[in-house]
Amino acid sequence: MYCQNKIVHTIQSGDSLYKLSRQYKTTVTELILGNPGVNPYNLQIGMKLVVCPGDGYVPPEMGTGNVGKPGGMGNENMGNPSGTGNSNMQNSVMELQQEMRLAWLSHVYWVQMYLMSVLNDAPNQQEVEERTLETADEITNVFANFLPVNVTRQLRNLLMEHIEIGGEIIHALKEGNMENYDGLIKEWYSNANQIATLLGNQNPYFDNRETRNILLNHLDLERQQIEQQVNGEYGQSIDTFRDIVNQAIQMADYFARGLMAR
Repeated sequence: MYCQNKIVHTIQSGDSLYKLSRQYKTTVTELILGNPGVNPYNLQIGMKLVVCPGDGYVPPEMGTGNVGKPGGMGNENMGNPSGTGNSNMQNSVMELQQEMRLAWLSHVYWVQMYLMSVLNDAPNQQEVEERTLETADEITNVFANFLPVNVTRQLRNLLMEHIEIGGEIIHALKEGNMENYDGLIKEWYSNANQIATLLGNQNPYFDNRETRNILLNHLDLERQQIEQQVNGEYGQSIDTFRDIVNQAIQMADYFARGLMAR
């Protein structure tokens, strides 16, 4: 991809791909894909990363103290006494869990927004659909530090497909096209099985029935709520969405544990 304002960032103490993605207003996925020769699990001080800053990035002013230490992250661990490893690990676990939860919750809330937009023939359907598709990147970004580049691409593609099929299911059910609806449901569940297989092939923790079941449970709840909304069962739909949110948190924690156990 063409980048007009390419930056070469020198890795400093305390840097991580997630922190750099925030600093440069980009994504972990873009950082990994833009640096195919870099091992994301093993960033070394002095290593060079090519960065394409996103919209909203403002370069630090000269003389602010952050020049040469992007994001002000270079000093925070300098001079710390030994024995802080456990604290850093705990912080890493909590940060990963938080980011995984936020990514999956963003996904289920935007799917809900899209469902409401379609069923009410709202004029913002295209904009909401585009924002919902962005949640595939949000989830992929959390996994990206733990997966090879080619697997990161595959995961993103499968998550995009998951969202696209879900949108087609909503339209098919709204239009009463049950033949198409049934076929799309099979496609949707097949997609979830592919995600489970992909993750299981990369991480022994995910190579079990629980990974598949937790993804299928997510689909079961989403499907149930779509049907309830189309059928006008609004009270039940609200209860089901509460279950979707709770299950998304459980799913996020499961994935976070698995990535840390790798």
